[in-house]
Amino acid sequence: MNDQRSSEDPDELSLRVLDALRTGHGLDRPGLPRVDGRVDLRGTRIGGGRLVDVLPGMDLADVDFSGAEMSGLRLRGARLTNCLFGKAKLDGLEARGVVFKDCSFAGASLRGAQLSLPLDGQYSVYEDIDFSRAVLTGASCVDASFTRCSFLGVKLGALSFRGSDLTDCAFSGVLRKVVFWGNSLTGRTVPEPVMRNVDFSEAVLRDVEFRGIDLKDVVLPSGDPHVTVRHYHCVLSRVLDRTPVPGHPFTYGLRAYLAAERQHAHPARDIGLWHRSSLGKTAEEQEFSVRLLRACEEECGRSGQ
Repeated sequence: MNDQRSSEDPDELSLRVLDALRTGHGLDRPGLPRVDGRVDLRGTRIGGGRLVDVLPGMDLADVDFSGAEMSGLRLRGARLTNCLFGKAKLDGLEARGVVFKDCSFAGASLRGAQLSLPLDGQYSVYEDIDFSRAVLTGASCVDASFTRCSFLGVKLGALSFRGSDLTDCAFSGVLRKVVFWGNSLTGRTVPEPVMRNVDFSEAVLRDVEFRGIDLKDVVLPSGDPHVTVRHYHCVLSRVLDRTPVPGHPFTYGLRAYLAAERQHAHPARDIGLWHRSSLGKTAEEQEFSVRLLRACEEECGRSGQ
């Protein structure tokens, strides 16, 4: 490893880096310290949490921002290649029409970040990106393109991928209240299929929705705590016909939950998947729901629907 740290005062370095990011000049000058071939800006403090516009329509390559404090950055039309943001603090990041390639956000904090906002009809692109163990709670991943991205061990909660497409991506860890939806609110044309070779096999999905998405190219988790059925539309139709069940008041809520899900389901969807906790509050309620789903699945299989 080539590790040459700067002896410059940290505050002066932060100001110089901020100026360079605003103008797009100064980070490529000779003599800057480097680590593993990248400009070494590890641990830099930039912006102080204020909204700061940087790299307007410019290119940035081969920079290591690991551990940097950079909350509030706003990127517009920039192109970043081979940059590291491992364990950096990027809360509130705004990326408008930005292209990221061969970058890592492993362990970074991206709370409340806007990963893709439209800029003159252009949307953000993420190719060969490592989001492993990143914190994306409260972030927005709408209207973006994700290709060969790793979301292993990522913390996702109350997050939307609406209008985004994913190809050759993998997820693990617990996903809570996450929505994948091919319908864009801003007019982005989302390529079909919306998900291609996306792997959730090592993830735990809690209240995760796949709206309008055909799951034929998606690998879903199996076994507890998940409940999986085939003949998705047939099963839901029969369950809705049989609920609410007298003597089981929780089935009013179950029926409403499943009806809302079916409303947004892709017509070709064959697989249904739910976390047990979504099917009832108690173990008895959950088991009742599972038996009902299994009975309807068996009937649909016999009828060929």
